[in-house]
Amino acid sequence: MKRFLTLALALAMLTMTGCGADADAPTGYKTASGEAADYAFFVPDDWTVDLTTGATSAYCSTEDPSSISVMAWELPNTDTTLDEWWEMNLEDISMVFRNLEVAEPETLTLGGVHAQKYVYTAELGEFSYKIQQTAAIKGGSVYLVTYTSLADTYDAHLEEVNNMVSFFLFK
Repeated sequence: MKRFLTLALALAMLTMTGCGADADAPTGYKTASGEAADYAFFVPDDWTVDLTTGATSAYCSTEDPSSISVMAWELPNTDTTLDEWWEMNLEDISMVFRNLEVAEPETLTLGGVHAQKYVYTAELGEFSYKIQQTAAIKGGSVYLVTYTSLADTYDAHLEEVNNMVSFFLFK
């Protein structure tokens, strides 16, 4: 009997540990961020998480490579504003893409922190992309959530992407 109780307790703890990683994930979503990240990021259950690039990222499927990623890095100046950061980022984007068309930014929050959403279309090689970047500055670092999709499939995941941004949490 003692052996059975020990085994039952061990199985119960294993089960609880297995679901602990997604215990805070909204229904239909799973945790995509690693434990070392100072944020929690959630993606739809049917998206594939990829942590091999050094960033938190996930993609829709092999048939639809629409993807989302979260990156954070320290700013060179702790008093950098989002507008200043965006101008620097836009310079970098312009060096990679051609035929860049940028929409007006939209103000929102990311994990309760003031943020801006930037949407733009651009071409790379033979493909046309539509990209949404949501940026927030917290503690001298910029946090950037980037949704990248072919221009013609962008709207198909927009609701999911907006949910991912709204579920973002700073730890």
